Amino acid sequence: MTCLQLPTWLRAPTGYTYLINMMKDSERRSNGSLFNTFCELKGAYEEHYNKAMRTKSWSVGPISFWVNQDALDKANRGHAKEGQEGEGKEEGWLTWLDCIELCSLCHDFIWVVRKKGGNDFLQEFQKRVRASIKGYLMWGWAPQLLLLDHPAIGAVVTHCGWNTIIESANAVGAKESRNWKKFGDEVVKREETGKAIAVLMGGGEGSLEMRKRAKALSDAAKKTVQVGGSSHNNLKELIQELKSFKLEKINNHKSEANV
Repeated sequence: MTCLQLPTWLRAPTGYTYLINMMKDSERRSNGSLFNTFCELKGAYEEHYNKAMRTKSWSVGPISFWVNQDALDKANRGHAKEGQEGEGKEEGWLTWLDCIELCSLCHDFIWVVRKKGGNDFLQEFQKRVRASIKGYLMWGWAPQLLLLDHPAIGAVVTHCGWNTIIESANAVGAKESRNWKKFGDEVVKREETGKAIAVLMGGGEGSLEMRKRAKALSDAAKKTVQVGGSSHNNLKELIQELKSFKLEKINNHKSEANV
């Protein structure tokens, strides 16, 4: 890797560089770190992290699986009170998904757009999509967990946000995902997007292997928070650690008071 291939915040100090430095300093001064992941997904990285930082860590994810068990929990996760505007209302996207035949989803899609207004291209694109009935645009907040759980969803294209990755692995039915990050002026071109989606939704040997790995991760994500799972055990260990730490502080305080 060359210097020009590094993210801009590593090549020259930015506000993000300052934030990362604060996080690293906090890590060095803490007793340990909590991670929203699980051993089967990031076990090798966690082991490397513990050696490099010389500290403890506990992987207790997927967090969403601890607290979002039924449809109501999933619908209310995040910013549900904000709702969706116009075409993005639940009855709209859910009806659209329910009407889609799973076998035809190679060319159909849902696109979540952060904010409505101020973008003529997206406004015009929405009209074309609505007319073709081949896609669906959701504006603002989206009930991601419900979307990922729907059997008509076969793959996820994400900007590499960790919530989406971990929830995709955890989703019922196991979803494939393709991740991209934007570093500086580097932007993924539409041709690359199309090729990646074709691979994800294809029927070739590589596509089948990805589905197999996704299914294995999905099963591991569910088992890890159950009794005896790695995240379940890590959470118990963390609670015991906090109890011991509190007891030690109380005993130290009593000793100082006696002196």
